Formats: sequence, structure tokens, C-alpha cells
Amino acid sequence: MASWPRQCEPAGCGTMAVGFLLCTAWYYTILAGFFILYCPVMYLMFFSHRIYRKFVDTLFSLWELYPVALFQCCCNTQLHHFGDYVNPDEKTIIVMNHRTRVDWNYIWIALYHATQNPNGDLCTCKQVVQNNSESNSILDLGGKSKLKFVLKDEIKNIPGMGWIMQLNFFLYVKRNWREDQVNLSQFVDYYQKLNYDCRLVLFPEGTDLSDDNRRRSEKFAAAHNMQNYQYILHPRTTGWVALCSRLRESGLASVYDVTVAYDTPAQTEMDLFRGRIPMHVYFHCKRYPIQRLPQDDAALKTWLMERWQEKEHSLRKFHNEGNFVDPQSNRPPPLRSPRPLMTAKVGLLFWTLIDIIFLYCLLNSVLFQFWVLYHCFLFISITWYFGGFHNIQYKLLEK
Repeated sequence: MASWPRQCEPAGCGTMAVGFLLCTAWYYTILAGFFILYCPVMYLMFFSHRIYRKFVDTLFSLWELYPVALFQCCCNTQLHHFGDYVNPDEKTIIVMNHRTRVDWNYIWIALYHATQNPNGDLCTCKQVVQNNSESNSILDLGGKSKLKFVLKDEIKNIPGMGWIMQLNFFLYVKRNWREDQVNLSQFVDYYQKLNYDCRLVLFPEGTDLSDDNRRRSEKFAAAHNMQNYQYILHPRTTGWVALCSRLRESGLASVYDVTVAYDTPAQTEMDLFRGRIPMHVYFHCKRYPIQRLPQDDAALKTWLMERWQEKEHSLRKFHNEGNFVDPQSNRPPPLRSPRPLMTAKVGLLFWTLIDIIFLYCLLNSVLFQFWVLYHCFLFISITWYFGGFHNIQYKLLEK
């Protein structure tokens, strides 16, 4: 397998003007979608929680197409997917190294390609993949198991973006295990009561691979007589063990170990703003059926640490030779062909139309201006007094 480019010239990575337009379009579309689509749909939760859940998650699945088109069609970012097909219809945990603060922007792009029908394509997994075809129902857009994230608690306060994540009932953590344990229990109970599957993205490292975080990880490794990592941080295992154990009880089907690498990583949001946009993004996906994971908590902790050791080895080989390494075969994983971007382009047109409607209403309708101000005040108040709309949803479902 040929080595892939890992560096690009500064001029090829975009200019500050491109970065400014990219970030502005991305955030503006989030605000437009929130006020035009999410706010009206939100009130369904008081009448039928199941219908509300379907609609709000369909909106988010539709929005997932937007960053795909924005980065790949407008910025010419190329996504290289290696390894296993990701089944969009099964309940799973996706554990992933946290290379930069903006990794989650590229997860949607990776899953857009990794969840395509694998018939006729390469596959390293031995299991028979069932229900490959996407459902014809518009409510199953992007797969039946909707994508959720484990996020830092402060993200829910970000206007627009954080409020949408509240409505989509993401799992927030505060790094206080007593409180996080309650949030985890509510998250699992909520989706279990709805009989609702999801794909949950977890960054076990807890933070990105910045220089400061790398130095802290080195001190931690030295203090505990552990291996010193260069390309990753040591994972936090307490939340992982609790999450895997609880979700296993409610039908967890698999765990995907995902490794991400960039040619020129944008470490922070400001890097994207300045035009430091990666031209090549690499994802290696490895599926582990839940039956292959140990039951014991201590063994689950060891299992994750072993995956991170393999990840360090694979990333070292990638950065030195241009190839990932499959931990079972000890050979480079197969490169999968990308999915056509037609669906993403349709999503881009849809959200562009929403952007235009939002701007027109904002400039010409006093009633809509009041609508915007009212919902800003509502979400700030709910977040301040109740911790977010996800807590409201949980209480409503309990009743």
C-alpha cells in the first residue's frame, strides 16, 4: 500500500478568508437550523415523546450531511477510510483518540463514508453484516441508531450548538464521578425506556493531544510506571467501564475502536478560523463484537488500555511509513472506496435554503425576532436552573 501525504504546503491548506467563511457558514447554519426547525419541533416532547425523539434526531441526522459537504465539496478535504464497515443500525460505542479539539467535526464525514453498504467492497471483519441497506423511511435518515456524543458539560452552554445537543440528549460529563454516574444512569435509562438504539462516541482520553496535555500525560506515565505515548494520551477508564457495562445490559452489540490522523491537524477552532484546514483526514475503524469483550470491570479496563497500546503502535507506523496496522493481522488494513457526495450535496442545498429563510425572517419579521429572543431567554434559563433540556426530557419521560 502506498504511503499517503502527511504534509501540505500552507497555501494549499487554505487562507484565513477561507477559514473565516467556513466557520461562519458552519455556525450560522447551526443557529438557523435551531430557530427555524428545532424550536418548533421541541414542543412535541410535551405531547408525544416518541414522535419528538424521532423528529429531533432526524433533524440532527440531516444536519450531519452539512459538514460533509462543507469540508469535502467547498474545502476539498479528502477522507480516507480504512478497516471495517460501521453498521448504522446497531447499538454501539465508538472509542476514539482525541487528536484535536475539532475531531468531532470530522466524525460525521468519516461515518458518512464508513456506513455505506459494504457489498462488493473490502471488509476485514469476519462477521456477516445484516440489514446493510438503509431504511426507506425518512425518519431513519442516516441509520436507525442515532449518533450521540459524550461531551464536557460546559459545551451545553454554547448558544445554538449546545442547545441543539441538549435537545438531542447527549451525555454530558463534569469529571466529577458522583455527578457523572447520575448523568450516565439517566442517559442509559432514557434510551432504554424508549427502546431506542444509538451509536455513542466516546473520547476516553478526556482531552485533545495538545503540547500541555501531552506533557501532563508523560508525567502521569512516569508516576505510574507506564508506557510513555507520543501520538496519544493515556485513556481514562472509569467512565468507559461504567458506560460499557450499563449499555451491555440494554443490548450493546459492538465496540468500534477508531483511530484518526491528519496531514496538518487543526488543533483548535481558531486554527480552522485561520484557514489551517486539513486536506487529508485518515480514519481506521476496527469492530469488536460485544461477545469478545470481557465481563469483569478490571478486565474491561485492561482491554481498553491494550487497544490504546495498539493505537500508539499503529499511529507511529502511520506517521513514519504512511500505513495503519491492523492489530490482528499485523498488516495494513484495506482502504475502502468513498461514498458519492450526492446525498451530502442535497443536504448542503437544504441547509442553504434554511439559512436564507432565517436571514429573511430575521430582517423582516418582528414576530420572528421575538421568537428568537424568547427562545434564547428560555434556553439560558433552562440551562441555568435545570441543567439543560435533556434533564427536562428525562423528567417528562419518567412521568
